[in-house]
Amino acid sequence: MDVVQIGEATRGKNEFSITMVDDPESNFGPWVYSPERESKINPKNQWGIQPLVGRSENADGFSDYTSGLLPDIALEEDLGNLGILGDQNEPMLARAIQEITGVTAKFDFTVAMPAKIMTSSKMFTPIKDNMVEDNPLNIKME
Repeated sequence: MDVVQIGEATRGKNEFSITMVDDPESNFGPWVYSPERESKINPKNQWGIQPLVGRSENADGFSDYTSGLLPDIALEEDLGNLGILGDQNEPMLARAIQEITGVTAKFDFTVAMPAKIMTSSKMFTPIKDNMVEDNPLNIKME
């Protein structure tokens, strides 16, 4: 199947992790975190780890997209005209329909107010956009 990507470059993340805690009897596998088992986590151990355990890949074995995927047809989101999902006049869907049918519609794809990537000063710190659990586990210490 030929896939045509319309839009902007993706962010790119091809790794996944699991959260592990001191719960050797977890139903999801030894030490694998489950919210249903918070009361079973060793109350003397307040630490957990979140190791990278795998890499995502497609059916062809392609997994090298850490820099993101580039679109075949570049089209920015327009904050002034996001449209309604599923409506044939929604700009991204309208452009996809145009590509599929080959019929050039009287649709203006000019982007008046581009939706730029939003960021904050936190993106420029040592931990950048790494995931950190900042909600303490509800464990009663005895």
